[in-house]
Amino acid sequence: MTQKASFWAGLVLTLGLASLGCDSSSTGGTGGTGGSGGMGMANVTAVHLAPEVPTAEDTAVALFVNGAEATDLGTLSYGNTTGRIPLPAATYDIGIGLPGGEAPLLQLDGVELNEGDDLTVVAYRTNDALPVNVFVFSNSTGGLAAGSGRVFVAHGANDSALNPVNISTSNADGTADCVTLIPEFAFATIFPADGVADLEAGSLNVGFDVVLDDADACPQVGPVPVPVTADVVSILVAVDENTVDGELSPELWGIVDADTLVRLINP
Repeated sequence: MTQKASFWAGLVLTLGLASLGCDSSSTGGTGGTGGSGGMGMANVTAVHLAPEVPTAEDTAVALFVNGAEATDLGTLSYGNTTGRIPLPAATYDIGIGLPGGEAPLLQLDGVELNEGDDLTVVAYRTNDALPVNVFVFSNSTGGLAAGSGRVFVAHGANDSALNPVNISTSNADGTADCVTLIPEFAFATIFPADGVADLEAGSLNVGFDVVLDDADACPQVGPVPVPVTADVVSILVAVDENTVDGELSPELWGIVDADTLVRLINP
């Protein structure tokens, strides 16, 4: 019997999957210091959910645009968001690094921002030599039915005991029915990967569990009610705040419409 984690999301209302819109960002084009082409404006939101990055004592990171520190934006510490940053539509190199550093430590090259694009970039911790990577989400509500909300879930908890995890449903009263909805949800992945999860506005129940029996998908922590907000994108990110492998301190963060960041499960 092997130790396994079960991370579940209870969908109180109907979950429908549709194809992902085509207005999210794409990589390509040219980097460099100027940005290329484009008319109008786009928005980028940065969220810091990488525990102890750069260090446990000081988690402040700087944002870099086209290789230069964007000092006017200040620094971003763990558990904080910049909110939407307006940028002229163009192609950019967007990175994060140490405040006062000469260059970013991690950079997304050639991010093409078209007029009207609205992206959220979430930094999460890895076990690599450079212990940080990013998730990128589109906040587009294209094709979203009126009165519904769009929800994504990201697995950013970098503990071996949590890789993979299971997502399962709950009953309407919030109690677990222990039926797996998404098995083997791997670290550093996003659900849904090839579509969008649209729900009627209401409530999403989320809980966290570490179990010894692989067949047991029942949560022990939670459920935590998470509002599904009409007409916006909500992002759920699982994090392990304890950076020692095998010592779990799970957190769950909710990012609502890019500007609101809430810690839903606190160790």
